[in-house]
Amino acid sequence: MGDPVVWLGGWASDLVCWRESLQRLYPRREHSFLDCHAVLEDPGLLARTAEGLGQGGTLVAWSMGSLVVHRALAEEGWNPPCRLASASPIFAFCGEDGKSGAWPRAALMRMARRMPREKDAVLAEFWDLCRGISQVTQEQESRWLDQARGYSLSALLGGLEFLGSVTVDIAALPSAGRLLFLASPLDPLAPMPRGGFPGREWIGYARGHLPFLDHPGLLAPWLDGRSTGGEGEP
Repeated sequence: MGDPVVWLGGWASDLVCWRESLQRLYPRREHSFLDCHAVLEDPGLLARTAEGLGQGGTLVAWSMGSLVVHRALAEEGWNPPCRLASASPIFAFCGEDGKSGAWPRAALMRMARRMPREKDAVLAEFWDLCRGISQVTQEQESRWLDQARGYSLSALLGGLEFLGSVTVDIAALPSAGRLLFLASPLDPLAPMPRGGFPGREWIGYARGHLPFLDHPGLLAPWLDGRSTGGEGEP
């Protein structure tokens, strides 16, 4: 068995729903999963999980999970022993004019207002954005939708509040070479900030919000403890 990897999911997205897919794409590793909403309720859970990985393991934080990790690194002085991968990284999900992130703040507020009466519809629309042109299977889609519907309304609204209120300065992140970014300028939910990530490991890929499913060859070397060698796909 190879080095362990923990998958920290995003909004309404405990990635345990794709355990079988991730085990197939990244074989010979010990896979475990961390719910981002659980981390928001118990902030110490992130550090405890990372400590358990040790120096040989990797924590892969996706989407909202990446914002949780970025905040801990930049503002809380967190220094985990494990490698970190930030997939579809978020530093500011939205801004007043919609230019600071992918979404205008008004759109996020409308999403929150609709949740009490249209939860399933909002989740389905969000999934359509996540899926985009990714070649996910019907089974993968069904598994995601099933787990998303299992979240309480309070957890989902708390996640939206977090996304709308937290902003992290990229320059405040540590420059040590144990942090990888996997980002795209055409990510519909977390477009790569202009200018890339000077002085840090990062890989660019073409488009989409599911790089760990669509481009396993870009992430796998990092899970093995090897450098990515710079930019990947355009």
